[in-house]
Parts: sequence; C-alpha cells; structure tokens
Amino acid sequence: MSRPPSTGLVVPVDAAVDLVSPWTAGLPAAVRDLPPHVTALWPFLPAGGLDETVEGRLEALLSGVPSFSFALVRVADMADAAVLLPEPAAPFRALTRTLWDEWPECPPFGGAFDDVAPHVAVAVDPSSEQRAAIRTALTPHLPLACRATEVLLVEETPGGPLRRRRRFALGG
Repeated sequence: MSRPPSTGLVVPVDAAVDLVSPWTAGLPAAVRDLPPHVTALWPFLPAGGLDETVEGRLEALLSGVPSFSFALVRVADMADAAVLLPEPAAPFRALTRTLWDEWPECPPFGGAFDDVAPHVAVAVDPSSEQRAAIRTALTPHLPLACRATEVLLVEETPGGPLRRRRRFALGG
C-alpha cells in the first residue's frame, strides 16, 4: 500500500446479512468481512491520525445523532455495482453531512462524486446475467425493515480486509 492505511465510518445493516450473503463473495476482499453496510464517510482519516481525541469527538458527535428506522426497498444498478437502496435516504445523507461538516478535509469518497446515494453494495462488477439474478433473488424479500443504531469505525490493514476498530452507538 503506497499510502497510509485509511479509515472509514459505516452503518452496519445486520438485518440484510442472510439476504445478501450468497452474493457478497464477489465483493472486494477488503470489505468481505464487514457486515452489509451503508457507508457514512469514506475515506475518513489515515489510521495513524486517529487518537483518543478524534475518537472522543466521534463518540460525542454520533451520540447526538438519533438512531433511525429505514427499509431496503429495491435493487438498483449503480455504476459498477448492484446495490440495495434504503428509504428514507435522508437520515444517511444527514449523517454523512454531519461527519463531513466536522471533518471538512474528508469529503465522501474523496470528492470523486457530485452526489453519493446511500446504498448497500451487493456485488461489484456483476455481469448483466448476475445483475438479473440478484434482482430476481432479492426483490421478493423487499422491503426489508432495518434499524440504524450504530456506526463502525473501520480501518484498512496492509494487504488484508478492513477491520473493525471501534463501535459508536447512535443516540436514542
């Protein structure tokens, strides 16, 4: 890895584990060990830049963000991925905005996109046949009721998967 290991903040979607696990084997190795999730902010800070002060700021900030209910409502195609879209999306967008406002040096996805739609990745670079199979398999199980109650701080490991560094509970 030519750059320092990075970190990110993700909202786990544990309710989707059984639904998406048959498909996630094709995800990049780095994220395969994470639960299905909606990215709140990636990249965050370099792993070496995290300390008790940063983690304390995260804890204080996230404890003030209310937990919320949402549903995964449909399978969609997004650039190079098949994804599940949550509704409402507004709480995820607000969470990303709150984190970005606190750390303006960390734009979502490095500023690569004008808009980042909240989503749960199911497969990366699927063929058109795989996309159709995913849609056929998952659609009958939607909408899937979910609840966002926490944010995971994850960090890259040299040559390996992302690892969970810390869990932050969202407020009531």
